[in-house]
Amino acid sequence: MSGGAYGDWSPQAAGERGHRAAPPIEAAEGLLAEILFDFQGISRREFRQGVLETMGRSPSSRLFHLDVKEADTAREHVREILRSIRCARDPRAVLGSLGEALRAHDPYDGALPWLELVVLALTADTGLAADVLLRVIGLLRALTPPPGPHQLLVHVPRNAPGRHRIDERTTLPEILGRLLDRFGGPDAGPALSFLDGLARDRELTLRHPQLHQLAALLGSVTPARPAPREEAPGRLIVQIRLEPETPEHIEASRYHLRASCYRQPLSGGPIERLNDLVAADSLALEDLVAEGSARLAGWQALFTELARSRRSPVRIEFLLPRSLLGHSAELWSPTPDGHRIGLLHPVVVRYLDRYVNPWLQTEAWYERWEQLFADTLDCEAADRIGWPPLHPERVADLPGWLDGRPTVACLCLDTPYDELDPRVRAAVLDAVELDGVPAMLWRRAPGAPTDVVEALRRDRPRSLAHLPEAVHRHRKVTRAAPAQDGVTLFWDDPNCMDPDQDAGFPGMV
Repeated sequence: MSGGAYGDWSPQAAGERGHRAAPPIEAAEGLLAEILFDFQGISRREFRQGVLETMGRSPSSRLFHLDVKEADTAREHVREILRSIRCARDPRAVLGSLGEALRAHDPYDGALPWLELVVLALTADTGLAADVLLRVIGLLRALTPPPGPHQLLVHVPRNAPGRHRIDERTTLPEILGRLLDRFGGPDAGPALSFLDGLARDRELTLRHPQLHQLAALLGSVTPARPAPREEAPGRLIVQIRLEPETPEHIEASRYHLRASCYRQPLSGGPIERLNDLVAADSLALEDLVAEGSARLAGWQALFTELARSRRSPVRIEFLLPRSLLGHSAELWSPTPDGHRIGLLHPVVVRYLDRYVNPWLQTEAWYERWEQLFADTLDCEAADRIGWPPLHPERVADLPGWLDGRPTVACLCLDTPYDELDPRVRAAVLDAVELDGVPAMLWRRAPGAPTDVVEALRRDRPRSLAHLPEAVHRHRKVTRAAPAQDGVTLFWDDPNCMDPDQDAGFPGMV
């Protein structure tokens, strides 16, 4: 696999970056029209009207369909749609809703990934100047027939973010889009490395002479190293793992406490182990909060790491088995004055079974996790939180409900997890294991966590990436409320995993 000319750093195109350097929408109208003409259904009036009506229901393009002039031919009608987008108050937002509407009406059309790539070029900061990216798209669309999967995959950088989502089924525009549309800030490096590999591939250039133009275009991109800046400290991750020593049906349950602390880049990704808490005797269920807090308080190496982290963010993760998933982890208090850990730092719970069992680490888990970090164009981030049907007689509807909502990555439960009907609880665990749901919210007292969601809605975040911090802030703000019974955030980060944990800790027999 080629590392390409840009494999070791994150270049920027000359001038301004991404959408800040993006040309106006009309500069891409010709390319947009060509792509829209490629949709198989675009020639049908009912298809075009359906797309427009769907756009008209989006908050980003409310009643847009009323602004589009009717036309006698499909070609003229498409031109009118693009003209109306150009004249809209926020044309980039409306263009985003066009992509969402076409995905809803024809998700498998081969033209859709090309359209989404153009939308990305015009609406997001990818690290590559939009006019350059649009020219790249035009050149790649002209490759007929397109390169095969084996010719594309060999040029995808091995360590590129999102590499696990690229396989032999991923098309050329999808590969480029996934390399450019990433969490953690704009970085065109992986995409430029991929494009450079295509342009230098001798077999491909013999079959597609247009790739010489791509090589020339890449040669005109003046990569500029960003100005030196102080390296941002990573996030300190503390993982507290409770493993059952006794079978679930035993009333006097006991658990082994194991813990490690890690450093993770602020943008997410792999973790580096810093220290382990030496394992000791197991704890009884009724002693978990008191005895567990005492053991954390005596973990001197963690105290040192917290002091060293200074103002770096910290997240506390409790890895819990299914029998303990409703545990009130945020009530642990390792400080001498008894402050709850959930008021000091973001505290989340995780599903230990999925952490240790590779069979449960499915592609659906990764895909829904990435939806947590996807910027929302057509709705507020809080609208990406799902409220599934959880009545015992409707649990059979949950798989279909999730299948129809691939962008839903966080579920709200209207009943505390431990108080769910057994049939509902089993369905929720199935949603975690089989449908890949990585995040859930529930209160520890009866009632839905609507106050948390409304607090999040007031902040108007672009994604759900900072949900742990939002829940932490809610815990602090409501700590004096007499009816405040706490809220649990299930937050199962597939990147924040340490397979070596299962190799045993120092001091274990």
